[in-house]
Amino acid sequence: MPSPYLTSPAAFGSAVRSARRRAGLTQSDLAHRAGVGRRFVVDVESGHPRAELGKALALLEVLDVYLAPAQLSPIAPALEDVDLDAVLAHCLVSP
Repeated sequence: MPSPYLTSPAAFGSAVRSARRRAGLTQSDLAHRAGVGRRFVVDVESGHPRAELGKALALLEVLDVYLAPAQLSPIAPALEDVDLDAVLAHCLVSP
């Protein structure tokens, strides 16, 4: 079973590609909205290991994908151990 975490540039690139496609954006659309070049999007999606973090985070922002410190924690629970109903209930509670 593959890791649920983004543990490599290739996994990160795959996640960006999936989010871009779900958003219905072309690589050029994403690049324009994030203020980066299309070549950068291509490099990220292909798992290029030297992509600049700031630009990569700009791509995620356009795609409404945000990294939280808890997601980066090495002690995060396995996805099978997460109560999705509780997470959704927490997220849907008005502030």
